[in-house]
Amino acid sequence: MSPRSCTKANRACGFTLIEVIGALVIFSVGVLMVVQVSGALGTQMRYAGIRSELAVLASERLDSLEVLPLASLTPGSTVDTVTSAGLAYECTVLVTPVTPVLSRIDVSIAAIEGTGPSYAVTSYTSVPW
Repeated sequence: MSPRSCTKANRACGFTLIEVIGALVIFSVGVLMVVQVSGALGTQMRYAGIRSELAVLASERLDSLEVLPLASLTPGSTVDTVTSAGLAYECTVLVTPVTPVLSRIDVSIAAIEGTGPSYAVTSYTSVPW
């Protein structure tokens, strides 16, 4: 059926203005929802990336302490600052003697401003058997 053959008795040849406006409103709401979800997903991906970097930093610090002889580990806490993704984080290393031949090492990294991801890891080290 060609567009010219539409008559008042035959209404199946097009959309009314109200139908077009309604479809545009529904489409716009859908697009806005997709944009909002993609923004939240981007934020979560950045957060996960920073948390992964913190996990690597904490694991490297822990690994470097685990290879030291037990006698060279000083019990107590040390605090220093590390940067990741342009943000400053406080790295706390806590060495706690459990027995004369076993020590616990806790490494935690947290944002200095209080906002952002954090990471903590614990391990034990002992004298060789």
